[in-house]
Amino acid sequence: MKRKDWLVPSILILLGIHCLVMSGIVSSTTSNSYLNLLIQICIWMSVPLLIGTLIYIILKIVNRKSKSRDFY
Repeated sequence: MKRKDWLVPSILILLGIHCLVMSGIVSSTTSNSYLNLLIQICIWMSVPLLIGTLIYIILKIVNRKSKSRDFY
């Protein structure tokens, strides 16, 4: 994909994260700053991505080992 093709989805993702943070600030009973809530949301979003990536890598390694054993 070209750089222009990545621009629109990137802007939409950033706008979605901004809206999520703003709704968290408005509905919060404590006084969270924008940056504090943004960091918390990004950390919680990265946990499932990290777990999914690890599962993908493990399955890829297992499949590669099982395919290499079939040839012997």
